[in-house]
Amino acid sequence: MKDRLVTLATDHYTAAEILKARLESAGIECFLKNVNLLQGAVSEGVKVQIRESDVEKALRIIMELKSLQEQKEAKDMKEIRRILVPVDFSGFSKTACRYAIKLAEKYDADIKILHVFYAPIVDLVPITDAYSIQVDMDINLREMEDQARNKLVDFVTEIRQIAADEGLEQIKISYSLREGIVEDEIAIMAKAYKPGIIVLGTKGKGEKQSDIIGSVVYRVLDKAKIPVLAIPDKASLEDFTNVKNIVYVTDFDESDYVAIRRLIYIVSAFDVKIHCVHVSKDKEDKWDSAKMDNLRDYFKRINKNVKVECSFIKGDNPVDNLEAFCELNEIDIIALSNKKRGLLQRIFNPGLTRKLIHSGNLPLLLFRA
Repeated sequence: MKDRLVTLATDHYTAAEILKARLESAGIECFLKNVNLLQGAVSEGVKVQIRESDVEKALRIIMELKSLQEQKEAKDMKEIRRILVPVDFSGFSKTACRYAIKLAEKYDADIKILHVFYAPIVDLVPITDAYSIQVDMDINLREMEDQARNKLVDFVTEIRQIAADEGLEQIKISYSLREGIVEDEIAIMAKAYKPGIIVLGTKGKGEKQSDIIGSVVYRVLDKAKIPVLAIPDKASLEDFTNVKNIVYVTDFDESDYVAIRRLIYIVSAFDVKIHCVHVSKDKEDKWDSAKMDNLRDYFKRINKNVKVECSFIKGDNPVDNLEAFCELNEIDIIALSNKKRGLLQRIFNPGLTRKLIHSGNLPLLLFRA
């Protein structure tokens, strides 16, 4: 039976050519698909295909290529010396702050509490009324800012007291107030403050909620490009102080390698076992098994002492099956890399990340792909 062709990677033309040259130098025959024959240098989405029998050998070569980049990329990793906690003064925000305090203790980090308030702007007003309306708006804006600042000061005072009651009064807790669109201002603050992680509170399973809570987490992750720890209101703080099991959900995407390095770094303060799982409705094939073996080896390359167990979760309902796995294995945190999706995909086929934000009661550690 003739070897079928499988797609090893999809990239722009130059990167595809580099990978092809490296593989062919090792004796692996390669084929490029979707190349623009007239303007090859500007081709996007070029597929590098190989014979199925060469998959395992090719994956080992890709690992070697990635290891050459690890040192450089490691320099870009942000140490968790600062933690950013956006709040809206709700119980969810208070839960997030409690988690941030525990993280700050583990990493000897500072905490900045951020509140963003929104002031509506009147775009169209009669020219004769423009001055009086502008004066009223200025007054209203100052009143809104004063109210928001007073609430923020009271909230921060309460959080500092919580830290003091835990014997952690040495943790530096500062605050910032900004006006604007929540996710935009969080991204701006993240760029200036340079936190190692953002901690956000969310509503838990079974609670009445709109899509706004989950969407804010989703959009913050996309805009800030910093790991986000999303904390459901009903998550157990006691469990978090003694994290033992973390599940990393892989979709066998290139972003896994960056996410895994960040995950290993973040959980270095804990003595944990990492369960690397692939959730799918289909039975795994040789290709999937080779990819999982590759990830297992990669975990060990990053930290030879890491405890990792890899497995496949099969079934028609990915969220329910993952939650059952978490319950069976006493999982404390779910980690995954969130791939950017198109608008239509998000509306008609919501991803696993969004579903977990809305349905789960375990903290989610999210990495932007």
